[in-house]
Amino acid sequence: MSEEKDQKIKVNELFQEIKILKPTRQGVFLGEEEEKFYVAKSEEEVYELSALAYYVWLLCDGEHTVEEMVSKMSQDVKVSEEEVIEPLVIALDSLSHAGLVKFV
Repeated sequence: MSEEKDQKIKVNELFQEIKILKPTRQGVFLGEEEEKFYVAKSEEEVYELSALAYYVWLLCDGEHTVEEMVSKMSQDVKVSEEEVIEPLVIALDSLSHAGLVKFV
């Protein structure tokens, strides 16, 4: 099986696990500089986020499910829901590992 196909399967499995959860962003937005966004968990822990990761972080309001986030993202960037699932899930996974998003 190809690596790309393998990743799609993993992303889809993760999406099935988290689609009904309501992620909540953690940390504080510090500012932006040249398409880089800075979010701090503490004075010692500051993360530089891409525009996509920052957008996903903002969507994590604790009120909306991951499924609802897919719908919003799809409407915002005017592409199908299928096309946003993979980048959204990958961003959420990265943010979660960094402790910038909590799933509830």
